[in-house]
Amino acid sequence: MPVLLVGLGLGLAAPLVGALAPARGRTLLAGGLSAAAGVLAAVAALGVLLGGPVLRARASGLLPLAGASVRLDALSAAFEVAVALVVVTAALFSMGYTHGASASRPATALQASFALGLLLVPVAGDVVSFLWAWELMAVASLALLLVEHDRPAARSAALWYGAMTQAGAAAIMLGLLTLAASAHGVSWSALAAARVSGPLAVVAFVATLAGFASKAGAVPLHVWLPRAHPEAATPVSAMMSGAMTALGLYGVARVDLGLLGAIGRWWWAGALVVAALSALYGALHAATATDLKRLLAYSTIGAMGLGLIGLAAAGELRASGQGRAAATLVVGVLVLVGAHAAYKAILFLAAGLIERASGTRDLDLLGGLVRGMPRVAGLVAVAVASAVGVPLAAGFVGEWLEIEGLVAGLSSHDPGGVATILVGLVGLALASGLVAVAMVKLLGIGLLGRARSEGAARAREPHGIAVAALGLPAAATLAMGLVPGPVVAVLGHALGTVLGARAGAPQGRWDALHVGVTASTLRPLALLGGLVTAVVVLRGLARVGSRGVRAVVAWACGRSDLTARMQYTATSFAEPLQRVFADVLRPDIDTTVSPEEEAREIERVIAYQSRVGDAVEGGLYRPVVRGADALGRRARALANGSVHRYLAYGLVALLVVLVVVG
Repeated sequence: MPVLLVGLGLGLAAPLVGALAPARGRTLLAGGLSAAAGVLAAVAALGVLLGGPVLRARASGLLPLAGASVRLDALSAAFEVAVALVVVTAALFSMGYTHGASASRPATALQASFALGLLLVPVAGDVVSFLWAWELMAVASLALLLVEHDRPAARSAALWYGAMTQAGAAAIMLGLLTLAASAHGVSWSALAAARVSGPLAVVAFVATLAGFASKAGAVPLHVWLPRAHPEAATPVSAMMSGAMTALGLYGVARVDLGLLGAIGRWWWAGALVVAALSALYGALHAATATDLKRLLAYSTIGAMGLGLIGLAAAGELRASGQGRAAATLVVGVLVLVGAHAAYKAILFLAAGLIERASGTRDLDLLGGLVRGMPRVAGLVAVAVASAVGVPLAAGFVGEWLEIEGLVAGLSSHDPGGVATILVGLVGLALASGLVAVAMVKLLGIGLLGRARSEGAARAREPHGIAVAALGLPAAATLAMGLVPGPVVAVLGHALGTVLGARAGAPQGRWDALHVGVTASTLRPLALLGGLVTAVVVLRGLARVGSRGVRAVVAWACGRSDLTARMQYTATSFAEPLQRVFADVLRPDIDTTVSPEEEAREIERVIAYQSRVGDAVEGGLYRPVVRGADALGRRARALANGSVHRYLAYGLVALLVVLVVVG
């Protein structure tokens, strides 16, 4: 426990240092303290995951109502490690990203406060502490968007984010306080012992699921995410995507599955359908996006949708008596959370380096970055492999466990349950395919090929800690992919908190991972050995067979003067997909033809522009915003400056309160 408390103390000191330290060392000091806090929190969490006791601490007078409580169990520890990985990486990256310059005092202090909030949420030991930590995380991230308030896009993103995050926080508060009132206590153990059921359980389930799903970016509560992520500073967007959205899944696992999991199975079936649609919607928009950060933001929605599919399916399967399949799904989601935290931290931080080096994040204007930024390109390739689900990377392990759990759930004799699980399985498969399209576009068009702008051609990667920091999540990604057995074995300890038992948990050794519910085994190291052997043999045969043979570029069609205009752009790459899903995406397409002045029949310039907005935002939220604006304009007539009218309003309000109380 002292390690965790010291870490949280360093995290608390980081915002103070960021606000008070001189400009010269402000970023280094605050970043160093945040990184140290993350390291110590991860060490404490790993101790719990490796079989150590649950850590508890309480300070009675620190917070109003119930004091402050810290509790680190296996479920908290699993998410704390993932969050700490992102916090440490972002803090180290910030120390090199400024490159001698110093961030403003508000930005430095707020970034450290945001990191502290992220570390506090998983270890909060009761409802009151959890709500305070959640609000610190939400308010600090909102304020970080407003640091760049001089840009209209940032102001708009902050407005949308503020509205959605506070609405979600209100829903979470309603659900948790309903549970606390029914349990006559605020600690997680008291809520678990109360076993709340009936209408109150339904109210708490719907409210908390909506609030946590909003933070995870589930459709249709996702509209803040593709606006906020691109506008936030690079380290902040990495923490928002890699850590903050994952805490939405933590809330679902802790409260909805752990405390309210016995609720009717059809509630979980409805959540599973919403999760599948969310994963598909996010992945589809990621596949058609051309802005690098917007692509990553929508891919986060898709990845969190996959996590929600796993948790919702686990709730449905447990309610139908298939606890072993549910256990496999929960472990798969925990692996996905860790994998997503690692690869999304790499991708967002690399996007910041690419934008700074090239002056753009438009994939249509990038290309050829592998020549000027080889280390960044290599790290991005590792992250893309994990995001796509390539074997030997962490993302593959998580998706494989989810598929195994869903396939095991198909053995149910209930047709309705089988149909629900099929929805989740199909949603996972399609969303994974669309994410693969998005990531291939990012890597193949954004980094490979030829540069399509002067900025991309001149781009060079920086030296120092900014690039080196990306090696930490890259190493974690490869470690989880190559040796998943020990990772899955320790994550199995969290099943007692979520499902109440560890029965059916996947078993892992250093050389193999075994899923008992389907009798499947994964041996990544054996696969790696086979791949290395095959590559060595093929290269040897190629050398022997190529003697005296002249090598040419086969795909160049005999040409040697290839230009950037001869290769795909991000827009053209996604155009077939955009055409197929035009009814969902509703793209705005403009084609401008400029003829020659001498001959009107000869076309001189053809300009094609395609913009894909968010159909949910335009069709659902925009009418609500316009209606609220019109109502607000009409309500101005109520404030005419008359004191007598204001006193009458107060009297009416008082009478209403008295009637309600009576």
